[in-house]
Amino acid sequence: MADRKPHLLVNGVGSREDFQSRSRGRSPEVALQDRHQHGTALAQQYANVLARHEARQAEPLVPITDETGVYVEVVGFSGIELPLEKLDNRDFKLCSCRKQGDHEVATVFIPESRRDAFNQKLHWYLTKDTDKGMPRNQAFIDSIAEIKLADLRSFWTDAQELFPEAADQPVWWELWLKKRATDLSASEVAAQLAERLDAELSNTSLSFFDSFVILIKASVDQLKSAPELIANLEELRRAKQTPNAFISMPAKEQHEWADELADRIRLDESTTTAITVLDTGVNFHHPLLSQVITQQVAQAWESSWPLYDDYQPTYPLAPYNDHGSRQAGLAALGELDESLLATHEIWLAYRIESGRILPPAGNNDPELYGAITVGTAAKLEIDNPEFSRVYSLAVTSPAESISGQPSSWSAEIDQFAFGLEDDLQRLFVISAGNNQSLYATVDVWDQVHLADIEDPAQAWNALTVGAYTEKTTNDDPSFVGWAPFAKPGDVAPASRSSVNWGWQKQAPYKPDVVAEGGNRLLSPDGTEVSDADVVSLLTTSGRTSGQLFETTKDTSAACALVSRQAALLMAEYPDYWPETIRGLIVHSAEWTPRMWERFDLLNKSQTPSNAAKTMLRCVGHGVPSLERARYSANNALTLIVQDTLQPFKKPSGKASDDPKLNEMQLYQLPWPVEELRTLPPELDIKLRVTLSYFIEPNPGRRGYRQRYSYQSHGLRFNVIRPSQSLENFRAAINRVANESVEGYQGVEGDSSGWLLGSQIRTRGSLHSDTWTGSAADLANMHTLAVYPVGGWWKYRAGEERWQNRVRFSLIVSIDVPDSEVDIYSEVENLIEASVQVET
Repeated sequence: MADRKPHLLVNGVGSREDFQSRSRGRSPEVALQDRHQHGTALAQQYANVLARHEARQAEPLVPITDETGVYVEVVGFSGIELPLEKLDNRDFKLCSCRKQGDHEVATVFIPESRRDAFNQKLHWYLTKDTDKGMPRNQAFIDSIAEIKLADLRSFWTDAQELFPEAADQPVWWELWLKKRATDLSASEVAAQLAERLDAELSNTSLSFFDSFVILIKASVDQLKSAPELIANLEELRRAKQTPNAFISMPAKEQHEWADELADRIRLDESTTTAITVLDTGVNFHHPLLSQVITQQVAQAWESSWPLYDDYQPTYPLAPYNDHGSRQAGLAALGELDESLLATHEIWLAYRIESGRILPPAGNNDPELYGAITVGTAAKLEIDNPEFSRVYSLAVTSPAESISGQPSSWSAEIDQFAFGLEDDLQRLFVISAGNNQSLYATVDVWDQVHLADIEDPAQAWNALTVGAYTEKTTNDDPSFVGWAPFAKPGDVAPASRSSVNWGWQKQAPYKPDVVAEGGNRLLSPDGTEVSDADVVSLLTTSGRTSGQLFETTKDTSAACALVSRQAALLMAEYPDYWPETIRGLIVHSAEWTPRMWERFDLLNKSQTPSNAAKTMLRCVGHGVPSLERARYSANNALTLIVQDTLQPFKKPSGKASDDPKLNEMQLYQLPWPVEELRTLPPELDIKLRVTLSYFIEPNPGRRGYRQRYSYQSHGLRFNVIRPSQSLENFRAAINRVANESVEGYQGVEGDSSGWLLGSQIRTRGSLHSDTWTGSAADLANMHTLAVYPVGGWWKYRAGEERWQNRVRFSLIVSIDVPDSEVDIYSEVENLIEASVQVET
């Protein structure tokens, strides 16, 4: 853009309105059972459960926590959803919900003090009627097919095939425990449990709002008594390890080039913006990396680890993994060959920090990687609390057994990013993970579909980065006749997607964007795929001398490049929130021509909505443009709103009332109406809207089929239609506004023109959509609304989170293809006039 201009921040243009959703949730009808027969049978089953439980306690052990009780399995009828909200209250504590065939099975803890509650509900079911003549508690009782005593497998929330086969073989487990109001801390409960079981306890744990997670090494036989020992077991998962196999490729020694480039690097020493590389450590003695990082901004999870691996040519078997240094090179300087070939000074407004989260040799013990990631980040924050950071994470683990489902690692990142405890929001950029098993005879697109995005890249609050490629030139004499595997502009061969995630109904679209990740070469006979240097990215090695340059590729490289973009934006706009920086990168992204070809092909074989979802789960919103994310122009205007709202409230303040939706924000933006009305009607104008916010996670797997089980809250945006009145727009969104609109008959105006539409764009906590149409229509589309939907803050009122306000960023852009048009100045003048009036 020749006329680079700063984006326009337009806070204070919104108006608050009381809000009620126009959508009405529907409770599925539960078939009537034979009242007497069904109620009596359940009562007998429950009596048997209590009798078996008491028999187990013939020689009761002293419980670790004050509250004791019985764990039961509640089995639903075929095809009927259990009423989970009725199994998680003061009478029952829902631990988990899973599917067995077409039956739902919930594991529920019933405190000793509430044993009679279920019998009371059964009694009312058998003897009392509602005003409508139905049995009391009909929907609840008639959804239950069977009640039985829980066993250890009842708490297992990973894939059933991962449950240990040998009952006497010690393995590492994740134990998810419910926080209770006891005198014991989480660590004390964990220590006593390990001692009671004679099990090995890890020194790492995670803590969420109502859960804590410990890592313990024990056999199935040892753990069998756990539900009888404590009253706060929620679920069991198998602990995972993160692989340490990273790329190691040869490169020529380039000392003279490195020295020349080092002389041209100019770091703003006063900058407080940093890219924090969470990886294997960064060699801060490397001639280039030393320009942007020092030992003072490097940390490691274990104090005994070296801050990076030092290459020792005389000891070739010594630990050496320079993945972190390669990431740092791209994050600091972008693709290194471009900087090496330039002749101008390179000014950097950000520095590099290093957080080592992987050990110098072998693997970590199966620690909880959420604690390692966040704990290492916290060390750096303590050292330099004034820094604004982009956390860059290109270390991933094989996906959960049900891919896409939140894990302890991804949930800890979501919680750390949300920043409820310290009121500090954080931006994480995470790689989608790499597919290491490529087949020469399978199309790139299909292979990416079959490779699920890895943990923790499913984190809702993170910016997840996949890979695409423009690298198709092959001038390597070692690969004569070899062709690029992926066409220019296509998804990179080793990238991953969420197309086939096992948990997809409520999961966010991932990746959010894609960036250059290099290509592969295909042999002349089409039988072999090679990861040649010629189609990879040049970066720094982890060596202080000798081989200073290396190549890298795939989603790790893409993650580093996008982290650099985020840091540039953060330095350019220090007042912008992490939510805004994340939103700007997605807002600037577009599909390449090759991706549009893919979309057209999908539209021929499936519905338009499914085609759009497939694209979003494969390449996200496309390739971000740093230029567009960073600047507006005369004919390309970006308006940014950073605001808050309180999603929920309690009517009348009654403790017994459930929270309700509270308020929405209505924005009538300064709009270039006069300039738009002068444009020819045949000219297509683009309007893009992006809503970015962070959620507080609820990581326990109590039943992710519920729409709002994981996220604390949800937000949505809507834009007034071209011929829609303001009164009708408000009434169409907000039930409260109906009172002021006489004879409301439905939504006015035409909703066409949007690429995705309101039904598709709303997954996760980052929503972006593009409208294309005439300037005359766009002139009337100056009003937007941001409003809340449900979340666990609303449905779990006991946590008192419903009182919280939440932040969000709303980004609105207008693009006119005629560069002679100046919509920027008109809006800028409107903003200045508004400020003068207020003054």
